[in-house]
Amino acid sequence: MVNLRNRDFLALMDFTSEELQTILATAHDLKRKQVRGEAHRLLEAKSVAMIFMAPSTRTRVSFETAMTQLGGHAQYLVPETMQLVNKETWVDTAKVLDRYVDGIVMRMYNLERYGMARDMLKTVAENATIPLINAADDMDHPCQVMADMMTLQEKHSDLGSVRVVMSWAYSDRLKTAGVPQSMTVAAGLLGMKLTLAHPKGYDIDPKYLKFAKEASERTGGSIEVVHDLNEAVKNADVVYAKSWRGCMMNEQEDKAHRVKFKDWIITEPLMSKGNRQAQYMHCAPIDRNKEVTDEVVDGPRSLVFDQAENRLHAQKAVLALLLS
Repeated sequence: MVNLRNRDFLALMDFTSEELQTILATAHDLKRKQVRGEAHRLLEAKSVAMIFMAPSTRTRVSFETAMTQLGGHAQYLVPETMQLVNKETWVDTAKVLDRYVDGIVMRMYNLERYGMARDMLKTVAENATIPLINAADDMDHPCQVMADMMTLQEKHSDLGSVRVVMSWAYSDRLKTAGVPQSMTVAAGLLGMKLTLAHPKGYDIDPKYLKFAKEASERTGGSIEVVHDLNEAVKNADVVYAKSWRGCMMNEQEDKAHRVKFKDWIITEPLMSKGNRQAQYMHCAPIDRNKEVTDEVVDGPRSLVFDQAENRLHAQKAVLALLLS
């Protein structure tokens, strides 16, 4: 029996294959209930504090809506409205929130060094007895990837039969590597065939790749890394392409390096190199006509808005399982 009650949800590496499958099964069940208009107020009178240190559309709205549909309440907090602006410590903040709410959702990334945001999330988690849910940091975006896996299950049923390319794409903006790192871990744990495609210099954190490859050996999946986008997309069922920051480069180094790879953009001719029904995924926000062309995003191949919709249902599952 899988019991996730009162667990933190910081990284997918902290969970087993069976636990991820339980979250996904719960997400599908809650989505069906929502479509049928069946009440599922599993968190009646419970509250979460949502601390957002970075901008958000999908994550914030989906978490707030999720808590409402589950019968609870979400409080949106930003540093400017908290005593953090007066140098109250994260330890004190965590201990106070622990007395008021039933869970904390926290989003923080793009700090001075890679891993600093994760350290702060861990500080909050260690000083609160209630669950902490990672709403994106500099190392992981577990909620997004659970929604992605849910979307893939809806379109392909058996994750083990689908070949997914997780590709770097060009953008002026330096985005966290949380999505490709969480996706690689999920692929390993759930037995998916994943190809990581990126220019040299945009390798994901080696510990994520090592974990995923070892997990794949147990689950029957596969993880490979290539540095040629055209080769990577051949025979792909799904191309998931977005930009991310090189975790081993500082900001100046990354900006100087990425301009060499403006041709890493997903176009309709590139998608045609995949399987005939190949689909496109992106976690959004999208840098249109830099990461991917409008023709692909707005065309029949796109799963972008299905992914966005499933953020709500995947996060309802996480909240219900951790807080109920």
